[in-house]
Amino acid sequence: MLKLDARVIFDSKNLTHDISAKNILRPGINFGNNLLFSGTIIPDADVEVLVRDAQYSVTIELPTVDEEAFGHIRDLVKSGGSITLQLASKILGKGIIENFTFETE
Repeated sequence: MLKLDARVIFDSKNLTHDISAKNILRPGINFGNNLLFSGTIIPDADVEVLVRDAQYSVTIELPTVDEEAFGHIRDLVKSGGSITLQLASKILGKGIIENFTFETE
């Protein structure tokens, strides 16, 4: 599993309302080259609502990234690297990777 520590901002242009942090947040995480993986976003702070255009420190867990998948995105996953949060082709926000860990079972 791949885990990212990241700073994210949710886009006010494509979201009509702020996002409840009480629900599971599981958008597609695009590392570039249209390589999307499902990830769970967990805010580091105890917040109830993620306000659009505000920056948050989060942990993103990507359980579907196994050794084979990580081999395809290894060069894109780096501290300072950019990610895009998506729902299909709709951009929900952007982020910057601060740190990451990859663990095999």
